[in-house]
Parts: sequence; structure tokens; C-alpha cells
Amino acid sequence: MEQTVSAVSRSVRDAWLAQTLADAGLVAAGQLPDPGAHGSVWESVVAAGLTDDGAILAALSGRLRLKVADLTQADPRAALLVPESIARKYRVLPLSADDRRIQFATANPQDLDAESALAFLTGRLVEFHLAAPGQVQEKLDLLYRPEDSIERLLLRLEPAQVETMVEDTPVSSRDPVLDAPVARLVDAMICEGIRQGASDIHAEPQDGATVVRYRVDGVLREVMRLPASAGASLVRRAKIFARLDVTDPLHPHDGRASIRVDGQQVDLRVSTVPIARRGENVVIRILDKSQLRATIGDLGLSEQEGSVLARLLGHREGMLLVTGPTGSGKTTTLYAALNQLNTGGVHIVTVEDPVEYELSGISQIQVNEAQGLTFSTVLRSVLRQDPDIVLVGEIRDPETAQTAIQAGLSGHFVLSTLHTNDAPSAVVRLRDMGVDSFKAASVLRGVLAQRLVRRVCVHCAVPADPSEFPVEVRPPHDWPGEPRLVTAQGCRQCGGTGYRGRLAVVEIMPVDEEVARLVDRGATPDQLAESARRLGMRSLWESGLDRMWHGHTTIDELIRVLGHRLNEGSRGATQATATPELAIVAGRPETAAAGSPGPSGDGPLKVLIADDDPQMRRLVRAVLERDKFVVYEASDGLDVLDVVAQRQLDLIVLDMDMPRLDGLGVLEELGARVATAHIPVIVLTARSDDTECRALDLGARDYLTKPVRPTALSARARAVLRRVQC
Repeated sequence: MEQTVSAVSRSVRDAWLAQTLADAGLVAAGQLPDPGAHGSVWESVVAAGLTDDGAILAALSGRLRLKVADLTQADPRAALLVPESIARKYRVLPLSADDRRIQFATANPQDLDAESALAFLTGRLVEFHLAAPGQVQEKLDLLYRPEDSIERLLLRLEPAQVETMVEDTPVSSRDPVLDAPVARLVDAMICEGIRQGASDIHAEPQDGATVVRYRVDGVLREVMRLPASAGASLVRRAKIFARLDVTDPLHPHDGRASIRVDGQQVDLRVSTVPIARRGENVVIRILDKSQLRATIGDLGLSEQEGSVLARLLGHREGMLLVTGPTGSGKTTTLYAALNQLNTGGVHIVTVEDPVEYELSGISQIQVNEAQGLTFSTVLRSVLRQDPDIVLVGEIRDPETAQTAIQAGLSGHFVLSTLHTNDAPSAVVRLRDMGVDSFKAASVLRGVLAQRLVRRVCVHCAVPADPSEFPVEVRPPHDWPGEPRLVTAQGCRQCGGTGYRGRLAVVEIMPVDEEVARLVDRGATPDQLAESARRLGMRSLWESGLDRMWHGHTTIDELIRVLGHRLNEGSRGATQATATPELAIVAGRPETAAAGSPGPSGDGPLKVLIADDDPQMRRLVRAVLERDKFVVYEASDGLDVLDVVAQRQLDLIVLDMDMPRLDGLGVLEELGARVATAHIPVIVLTARSDDTECRALDLGARDYLTKPVRPTALSARARAVLRRVQC
């Protein structure tokens, strides 16, 4: 039943809102639904789909000049001044209070009776902030009756078909928490996370609430907020099904559990840590075997990448390394490789911490350092078991590195992982662990670096015009096939994110005789990468661009995962690197004026001078400013990292001897971060020891010894910038 503004009954508590909505153009004067069922104009128009809470809040805030309430900042102490019955009667939520004022969130700020009653009750001036009625009601439940809010959450979630796969506990000895609403909520929470494809569930105590988030496709999403009082019960329930000590909240705990959800067995890893003054943080890792990609073909590699990887897996001795940060899919790739190698005619043994998935036909050993079963000790014993192929979950220390290298040199095929930013840096990491260069050269057959990017949702992806993209990321004219560039929109299928699922972008560095000779000579990662390109190696960025050109992901996702690398372009996109505006010669754009943008993309070329000697900084500044650079200064290693975090730089001139953090430490920090690893560094130092080798191993592009001639410094800077642009 529709009615006009004038026909709205004055008995409705927010009848005045009808005219405001009409004046704002949100609802036509003759289209107002009957508010009788809801008792509220606001709730009735939202329920009818005529507008939404956000539009009403914006209209009221502008017209009444009132602030929109931040309900996450509500102070529970303010509720002590207002009984629950009064708060519910007037539908107001106490936000904060001092000696003179008290603030409330309300959907009806023109309720003068409520304002008078609350002022009399609290003895304070009343200030109203705006909030949607549903939000106020939900927060009132959290504040005054947390058990009701949990029951409401359970009603919103689908029924949880969760069966804990442990021995039944006698009824007389069962803990009451197992039958409490929080226990049912935890079961529903895990079940819902598995159905949404989450890899982890986080329950984090925060001020006034326990926040539950799912990690889906590598990104955390907040799914619910529980009362702070429910946090302890949630932790207790998680500890019970993981068989952890519920009486000890002061130490970290790790456990495992197996459950059956919708008939499917799922393994869980449960970790708890104490948080200062807030309780315990819980993370539940979901190990769903149905989500494990079991073959190389399932990894989503391009035809070229799959061919290179197949050649590497054809070796029967040596070592293949997979590198990348935590959560980059290294284990999945190694398991897929093992499944391909597991033909029945070879003996495969793995040493892992922990064993995440059980593989049929493969002997898997779990490390237990508390009992002395470390990677190195277990690996030495495994080599006496006559294995053909050995998987070492991670090379963490020099002892494990030496043992794994020796295994590869003695006729076994070893697969393992390292934490490095790219494939060539794995060689530097092995050297840091004490592996001799000639041994690394002899044993390495290849290195695969990878990251996981979200796959664009096929249900809502929208085709995009290539001309809308920066020239550096457009496909080259000779790219095979028709490019299919898309943008992410968001729909019900993908939860509004625009993405669903993930795929790998990889950098595969085969090691042939020429690359091995470079490894033996102690070559830098750049030199190794340049040599490996003739064998088919592509950078992570180039692999990501290929995925984007095929319509599998977006440029925004590549930048999120790999960092802002638009200025690097693509070696495959030859027309981008040939663009005159991007060619750098003598520290200045070749065809443009001195003030044209440099690689950082927002003005002239920017250089940071890092030296604790002010006289040296002045000298270097004078040389570089003569070449039209914009120069910044830092006198300490930690200050360098601060400047790098705040500005996009094209070059760093770095001294070695600085307070707090020396030059080598700065190089390590820059190389460990995706967003800064590409910044070229020229080392300028007075040291005469072996620092040069160490600096080059850590990624420095050039090395100059003080005192330096100004012309030499200028020439070296120009040469480094030319190499970066090639």
C-alpha cells in the first residue's frame, strides 16, 4: 500500500522523515510504503528497496548538520549511565560520556521526548549522532545482551554439518562449553569458512569486540564481530577440539584436529597466542584436500612455463628450488611436482614441518624439533633409506643446506623451498648459508619463484579497452592471439570482490652450463637473470602481464601482489620500452626537457644520498644536481628506509658505514621488500675489504671507492639508469 507524505500517520515515531526523503529525491512523494508493519518510515523504505541506509544517512547529515556515528568506537562505560530498558525504549545507543555531555547514536534525532528523558536521567547535555536503526539494534544486543547477538548470528548462518573426528566424550565428563551458543557458533563459523573457500580463520580480540575474519584468496575479510565477552569462550572451544591446554592462556599453543563438513573430511591446524591485556588470538588453518591442485596442469602455467618446468622435473639428480614468501603456494607446487614424479618406479621421501596433506604412495616424515627431529637430522637418516627423490620442506639453516646440497650431489633429486624475492636471489641465499659457489653451480638444475594472484570472477568481469591501460602494460603488437583485458566489478558469486580463486605467476630460471659458470664465479642476480633469459626465463611481472592479457587477472591485482612496477614495463612489450619519453640517457630524458618525468613517474629523476658525512653529501649533491636530479639526503640507514617508504626513488647512492643500520643492512632490507627491491643502488664507500662482493651479492648495481672523481660518479649513475631501463 502506497501513500503520500501528508498521509503518513503522525503516530509513526519518525513520520517527519517522510518529507525529508521526498525533498532529497530519495523517495517519490506518492511512493511511500505503509510503515505500519515496521513502525518506522526509515525501515519501511529500506525494506521496500526504495533506498538504502547510506543514502538516508548522507541526506540527514547534510540537512540536519549532524555527524554520522562511528559505532565501532562506542565506549561500553557509557552504557552504565543508561539502563537497557531506556535505551531500547528510545532506540538509542550510548557512545561516550564525560562530566558534561553524553553522546548517543540514533535514527530519530528529532525525538524531543527522548532527548529530554535522557538528559534528565543522566544529568548531562545530550548530543545525537546518526545511525541506521538496524545498526543501533544490533549494537544494543552486543552491549546489553551478547547472548542474543550470538543467537542472531547463528540464525543468519547456514546449519553447520560439522562432525569432530575424535573419540566420543562421555556425557558426564563433557564440558558445558560444548553445548553453549558460542560452541555452536564456532562450528558454524568453521563450516561457513570452508564453504567460502577460506584458507584461514582469524579470531582477534580488539577493544570492545572479538573480530572474526576469513582469509579468502589470500585477502582477509571481516565476517562478524562478537561481544568481547564471547572471545574467551571461542578460544576455549577451539582449544577443546584441537586438544590443547584450556587452563593455560599465558603461552602459545599449536594443535591439530580433523572434522567432517558436509561429508568431506577437512584437517585443521589451530594456533593460539596471548595478546597483551586482551585475551588470546586464534588462527585456524583449513587444510581441505579437495582444494589441493594435484598436478602440474592444475597450476595454471602457460604452455612455455609448463614446458620449462617439465624439463626441470626430468632430471634424476641435482636440486630444484621453489622460492617465495609464506602463502605463495610453494607447497602446492611441490606436491604437484611429486604427483607427476610418483610413477611407481621411484622411492620418494619428504621431510616437512608440518605434513599438510597426505600423498598416496609417498613416505612423509614430520619434523619435531622438541624431540630432536630437525630437518638436518631427519634428512641424514632419510638418505640411508635409498630414496630416488627427496623433498625438504624448507632449507632454514646452514646445516640443512649443506646436507641437501650433498644429497643432490650424490645422485638424488632434491626438491626444496627458500624464502627469496625472485629466482636468481636463491643463489645469493645459498651463499649466505655457507654453500660454496662451485657446489651450488654443480647441484642446481633450476629455481622457480612464484606468487599467487587472484583470478578475476568470470561472472562479473567486464571487458576493457587496451587504450585505457598505461602503455607499459599493453600487450606488444606481435603478441600471439587476441588480448582479453578485463576489469573486476563484483557480484554475489565472488562476494562483491570481483575475484574468485587464485593462480600462480612464476619466474623459472633453468641452470645450464653457462648459468652454472656464472654461479661458480659469484655472479650477481642481475647477471644470472640476463643469462637465463635465453633459456626462456621470464620475470614475475612479465608472467603476471601474460595472465592479465589472457583475461585471468587485472593490473590492480598484479600491483597489489608484485608492487608498483609500471615503470619497469615488460621486456616482451617492446613498444613500451621503445617509447621516447621513457628512454633515459645521461640521467635525463633523451627527447624531453630536464624536468620531464623519470622512472618514478611523478617529476624529474629522484636520487637519495645516504652518508653520515655531511661534507660528502654536499659533494655528491652538487654532482647530481648538475645533472638535473632531484636530490634527497639521509645520514643514517634507518632514515634511508623511512625516505624509501615515503617517496618513489629512481636511484640510491649508499655509504656503508652509518649509525644504527649500515649499508649492508639497508641492502638486505631493500631486497626483502617487493616494493623496493627494484630500486638501483650505487655503493660509495671508503672500505677496502671484501665489502664489494657482499654488496653486489645483496643487489647493489655498482660499487665506487672513496675518494671518487665527480665525472666518474656522474658516468656511473647514468650507466646504472640506462641498465635499469633496458
